[in-house]
Amino acid sequence: MNVTHVKVLGIAVAAVILSTMVYFSMTDTPIIQLQEAYPEYSVSNFGSYQDFNDYLDGTASFSAYGSSSRNEMVLGSPEPSFDDSSNDMKGTGTESSDYSDTNIQELGVDEPDIVKTDGMYLYVIGHQTLYIIYAYPAEDARIVATVSFNDSHQPRNLFIDGDRLVVITQSYQYYVYGRVDGVLYEDDEKDASSSVVPYWEDTTSTYVMLYDVSDREHPMELRSVRIGGTYSAARMIDSYVYVITTQYEYNRLYGVPEEPYIPKVEVDSVLQDIPLQDIYYSDNPDSSQTMTNVISLSMQDETAEVQAEVFLLGYSSTIYVSQDFIYITSVSSSYDYTTIMDMIYEYVIPILPGNLQSEFDKVTSLTLDEYQKTQVTGWIIEEYVSSLTDEQKLTLAQELLPLVEKTVIYKIGINEGAISYETQGTVPGTINNQFSMSEYDGNLRVATTIHGWMIRSYLPSVESYNNVYVLDESLLVIGSIESIAPDETIYSARFIDDICYLVTFEQIDPFFVIDLSDPTNPMILGQLKIPGYSSYLHPYDETHVIGIGKEDSNVKISLFDVTDVENPVELSKYLITDDDESSYSWTSSSALYEHKAFLFDEEKQLLIFPASDEYKESAYVFHVDTANDIELKGVISHIPENVTVKEEEPYGYYWKGYYGYSILRSLYIGDVIYTISDAMVQMNDMDSLEEMNRVSLE
Repeated sequence: MNVTHVKVLGIAVAAVILSTMVYFSMTDTPIIQLQEAYPEYSVSNFGSYQDFNDYLDGTASFSAYGSSSRNEMVLGSPEPSFDDSSNDMKGTGTESSDYSDTNIQELGVDEPDIVKTDGMYLYVIGHQTLYIIYAYPAEDARIVATVSFNDSHQPRNLFIDGDRLVVITQSYQYYVYGRVDGVLYEDDEKDASSSVVPYWEDTTSTYVMLYDVSDREHPMELRSVRIGGTYSAARMIDSYVYVITTQYEYNRLYGVPEEPYIPKVEVDSVLQDIPLQDIYYSDNPDSSQTMTNVISLSMQDETAEVQAEVFLLGYSSTIYVSQDFIYITSVSSSYDYTTIMDMIYEYVIPILPGNLQSEFDKVTSLTLDEYQKTQVTGWIIEEYVSSLTDEQKLTLAQELLPLVEKTVIYKIGINEGAISYETQGTVPGTINNQFSMSEYDGNLRVATTIHGWMIRSYLPSVESYNNVYVLDESLLVIGSIESIAPDETIYSARFIDDICYLVTFEQIDPFFVIDLSDPTNPMILGQLKIPGYSSYLHPYDETHVIGIGKEDSNVKISLFDVTDVENPVELSKYLITDDDESSYSWTSSSALYEHKAFLFDEEKQLLIFPASDEYKESAYVFHVDTANDIELKGVISHIPENVTVKEEEPYGYYWKGYYGYSILRSLYIGDVIYTISDAMVQMNDMDSLEEMNRVSLE
């Protein structure tokens, strides 16, 4: 009997087994009760660079056109140009000790931004340029120096630490290659008459450049560091800057390298191999898709060694940083058919009657290819599931969903520039943003949402719900509260000491106060339901919280009184509506998704953030008083009176030239409010809001 006949016979036998099982399952379906259990993934180093390459090659998925990065980084340095011709005068004023900092999440963990100040100068990124502006006193404000970057570099963020400044840029350059008779050629080397198969190479890199700005009019570059990948996040702790990039594995040139690909870091134009002991991989099945690079450098010692580590941990998503640890999350993609089947084999089959389990063993013994066995057993499982009642299907979906829709959290230690892998843990659901995580007394608190749709191809969707978990130093769950606000989704979270403030949304805005003083037993203390939602929460003081979000289609500011934690109150609110006299009102704000655009000072009772009624964002200045109300003091706009509006241009303000005047950030020095747009820096008196000066950035 030939092999084909054997396979056909095997499938026929399987069909008989299938019919037998379907009959049994329809007459005696067991009750399904599963327990959540997450594997503990191990993290290891590679034995050789070839092992590292084999690991990537064994899990890579390339398009028909190939792709990836080469053994050598090919980008040159950014070649910034310096220009101090705008003003020869040195500042004669004194810096103010009263100025605002970047709005950050954790005390002592500075976050980069497009604007920083030291109380006398502003450091602003715009138009491919770093502007150093003498800013205080406002009457004498002027640009004293600029650092321009070439077109291949996009300045993203900066840090300032005394007389040292760091600029982080993203470099995008793409090279087209072709293969002729198995040999790779660059675009300008190809023989036009040859038949060439094109390959694309993405050489995206992130630069970290350190400057000495002790002489603000003549900034001097001290160090340039380059690491592969797309910029993800950065923090500064005790004068050490940590930068995280994401480098996709397909950025290795497909099928070309004769020698193993070696990850590198470039320090002051010198390429350095990243040692094997600094390259880690996890046996998490999702972990092979990306390389997460973490580098550190000293702001104050340009001769200190640059640390570089590579982690193959999966698609990195949300990043949260405390003073001692970096937490990198990877959302599981385990909703493919094979994974679902594996889970059913693990959790469903063991609870079936013994004779049904034996029937699965018979499939294993058939003379079939592996893919055919998988297909046949898949049919059996699908038929079994289809035989369940709707209630049983829903129960199975509810039990399986937390095992499928989950987030893996990796914990990386940081200490004076040193970087070390610590451990990993897993929680059900997905994380909204960095504010959904917080470290306190050695524990990590995490707020997640189960969206409920990931296995809808196999089982019915489950209504969404929300959870708060407490993980210990080993990232093991020691406390939880689950199924918060069914059919809702987390829009914002804020952990303040041992309290979690949580806002979910679907139709109305439940504002939850959750007690975490006993990390093993979180409890909801109180909740408040009001129209709309808050997408960002900010502490006012120990008993009040500010929320910024939307009500209907308009930006809403809420002031919550949580003095009585069991009965939170919306003390006051303010809606920003547009100036259009039509019945439709719509406003928005970049502060809804970018907390660095939000400025609040409790002592001054001052709140400023940008908001818009179309494509321009102006700075709304509020007085916030817990004893009274949220009062709008005024609106600061950058649109000059002489801007020409072209009525024939469609699409509103964007095409009428107003877009560049949208205010991006605000800060204060002394009694002056500084607002920053792409077009200018403008200074207004804090009390009267009268314009005092402006500096053009165009």
